[in-house]
Amino acid sequence: MLYLHNKIMRYFVVAVSIVFSLTAQEDKKQVTDKIFSINIEMPENAEYTEIEFSDINLSEASDEDKISGARVNIVRTKEKIFRERLSSEIRFFRVRSIHKTGVAGAYSRTYPVDAYLVKPYRDVTIPVVQQGQTEYLLGSRIELPTQPNLVTKYKIGDGEFIEYREPIIFDKPATYNMLVNLENENKEVVFSKKFIFKVELNAPETRAVIASPIHSSRGIMFGKESTFLFLVTDNESGVDKTFFRVLPLGKEIVPNSNSEYKKRLTYADLCTQEKITLVEFYSTDKAGNKEHPKSQVIFCE
Repeated sequence: MLYLHNKIMRYFVVAVSIVFSLTAQEDKKQVTDKIFSINIEMPENAEYTEIEFSDINLSEASDEDKISGARVNIVRTKEKIFRERLSSEIRFFRVRSIHKTGVAGAYSRTYPVDAYLVKPYRDVTIPVVQQGQTEYLLGSRIELPTQPNLVTKYKIGDGEFIEYREPIIFDKPATYNMLVNLENENKEVVFSKKFIFKVELNAPETRAVIASPIHSSRGIMFGKESTFLFLVTDNESGVDKTFFRVLPLGKEIVPNSNSEYKKRLTYADLCTQEKITLVEFYSTDKAGNKEHPKSQVIFCE
């Protein structure tokens, strides 16, 4: 953030603080596709903020330069966010506050307009994950940004364009082609992007396996040399992670006690002072699908 402080010693005008949001300089090739944008925070005693635009640096220009051809445009605004399209010859600006009594404060130093040019829109993106040659939608819904003075429209496949008003929900697994347009107040398309993605709705399948179990009439006994592991299958986007928790029967369950599975579990991991424990587990895939939790009872030897 850049802070400009103007101090006025007369007419009871106090310090002026105007805050500008600095935006990183982007590609300058298409100046007409960008707009001047600043965030302004006026002091309590100010009625307006005055912005003086010019084609030369008035702070350094001579009187002759100012008289001979300076192009100056002065704008007064009460807005906290000032956005305006400027002609390409406007290269500099400076600001000052106008007190409630009508007295103008001192001008700030001069700033280059280029440093405050931004796109009139945010690029539209959707949450996808790359798996091989395929992009999978992360989840089953898409939320597109709504932007000031722009209308967001989309179409899927060969369908008609629909004005975006609420999240788009996909309830059928398939590969989708989606085109998103942003239109300005003149119904001109200022942004267009095509997305191709696959929707997967099937959660992975996880099964628990006990190596070297001891079978008895009570069920599966877990010995001190036994190990416990999970085998997961997912035929689409691929397995992401597996989570588990060990719940000693008869004791209070600790919320959010799931751990990520990384290696085989041993007797020390599963068998505490209790002789019977419950192992609860589930897996997620790369597309964001979550399996319903499963469980396995363990009888500790």
